[in-house]
Amino acid sequence: MEDQHDRGRRDGGFSLATVTEIERELPFHLVGAGCDFYQYPVDRPFGYPAFQWIQTIRGSGELIIDRANFVVPESHGMLLYPDETHRYHALEAPWYVNWITFSGHDVEGVLHHLGILQTEVLSVSAPEIIAETIHAALRTLKSRNPLHGIDASVFAYQFLMDLLKYVQPGGQDSHGTNTSRLADAFQLIENEIHRQIAIEELAATVGVTEQYFCQIFKNVTGKRPVEYINQRRVERAKEILLREPDTCVRDVGARVGLESSSYFATVFRKCANMSPRQFRETNA
Repeated sequence: MEDQHDRGRRDGGFSLATVTEIERELPFHLVGAGCDFYQYPVDRPFGYPAFQWIQTIRGSGELIIDRANFVVPESHGMLLYPDETHRYHALEAPWYVNWITFSGHDVEGVLHHLGILQTEVLSVSAPEIIAETIHAALRTLKSRNPLHGIDASVFAYQFLMDLLKYVQPGGQDSHGTNTSRLADAFQLIENEIHRQIAIEELAATVGVTEQYFCQIFKNVTGKRPVEYINQRRVERAKEILLREPDTCVRDVGARVGLESSSYFATVFRKCANMSPRQFRETNA
């Protein structure tokens, strides 16, 4: 009977890096990658020494850890923390996966920032994009470039950024999905920057409540809607101040929706650390 390890290697490509001391000092480094890999049953009572991402591309699997059992269907992946007891096997065979393993002293901090605090199964809104990153990582690991390990570390970072965009823990929408949902709201802000824009009006473009709109808006931009709109008003005002040196500051403020000259100056100073007049004089 064919050995399961041999079949995994036969049916898919993979490579494991020989991590150098220099690479171990990097904030992120790649340990290995595999594509179109036949996933055989795995039982690791002592875990694995690096972070693992295993993404289903065909069939489905089951992850078993001490807290619970998780199904890993297509368009899902499992993020496993190092040194944690786990088992996984196919539920719907054959189970084919793409996988990437990585480490580095900044990895856990980034995952915590993303809200991934422990081993879990996550839904992926754009699985093909993460697959492209893993394929690129594998090609780099297989290259004969003597610096391929350092080059591959870029893909460890890229993968984490893919998680930010296309994966969201706790069953919420991913960053990329929320950004797409807000497209009409962003367009309204750009088109109507010359007037007051109500949160109710923005929420209506997405079809959600004002409270939920503010929540997803801050998740995407890091700012409350009013803060973001004021920032865009100031950016537009900067363009006018430099493009039209003869237009008075008060009129510039009115054209970006800040009709009170004192309030315009306050908002501008908060965003640019100088007054509108100082900005014009400094950049004239």
